[in-house]
Order: sequence, then C-alpha cells, then structure tokens
Amino acid sequence: MKIAVGSLNPIKIAAARAVLLRLYPEAEVSGVAVESGVAEMPLTEEEAIAGGRQRARLARERLGADLGIGFEGGAADFDGELMTAGWAAVFDGRRYGIGGGGHLRLPGEVARMIREEGLELGTAIDRLIGGENTKQKAGAIGSLTRGLSSRQQAYESILIYALAPFISYRWYGE
Repeated sequence: MKIAVGSLNPIKIAAARAVLLRLYPEAEVSGVAVESGVAEMPLTEEEAIAGGRQRARLARERLGADLGIGFEGGAADFDGELMTAGWAAVFDGRRYGIGGGGHLRLPGEVARMIREEGLELGTAIDRLIGGENTKQKAGAIGSLTRGLSSRQQAYESILIYALAPFISYRWYGE
C-alpha cells in the first residue's frame, strides 16, 4: 500500500508513519509538497478542515497513492480565547475521513501576534520562546506543555480519529 502525506514537514510525516504502519506494516509512507488552498494560518475550523482535505486529495493524486493524508493546523476562537486547532483528513479516492483536536489555549501574547500581526502560530511561538522552526520540532503544544505532549502526538491522535470510518467501516455505512 502506498500512502501520501501532503507535506514535507518531518513531524507530520513521522506522525503518519507512527499510526499507519501499525495498520499497514508493509505500507510505503511518503511526503509530498502540496498547497492547502487556505491561509497559512487558518483561523476557523472550517478553513483548517478544507486545507486538510485538499492536502489529502492532492497528495494522493501527485504520488498515485492508495491513501492521501492531509494535516492542517491553525487556531480557532472559543469564547474569546484563541486555541490551537489541528485537523487530519484521509482520502481514498472516494471518501474522506476527518479527525480533529489538539485544542490548547494560547498565551495572550501569542494570540495577539496572530490576530494583530498576522503571524503564523509557529512563528509566534518561536518569538515567544526564542526558538527557531518550532513547528518542525515540538510545536506549540510541546513548547507550552514543557514536553508532556508534542505536535507529533497531537497529529497522531487526530489521524487515528480520521481513520475511524476506514477501519470501522461497517458502523459508518460507507
């Protein structure tokens, strides 16, 4: 089985491998650069889901894969607080599975940088902690939880959720 991840980010590819090789031990999991079709920093759940779906579809097409995987991170407003919001999409050429989560309240200064300066979350976290390219390492989640969780763990969880219709298909009626 060939599986395409719509990103070259090593954290996203590692998350996909960690989950998918448990289901399909012989699978070949590869990353490919694709456009999300949404803002660099999606600020709604709907926009992030659309980005994940497009990444999954384009990755599958570009690599001629059996499954396409798309991850899209962003932030969303919940009761006036800006929270991280991650989404995963799985596409088999016929249907999508969608999973989301990873909601963590962002510090006020990070929320301000995103809302007022238009910064992407990774850049805002880098500025806050004095890091560099955090989004390809621990991410906001790992940085703000002091390593108790990580961006990869969050992506693994949402990918598992997105796979539910494919691995428990008899209950989904698809």
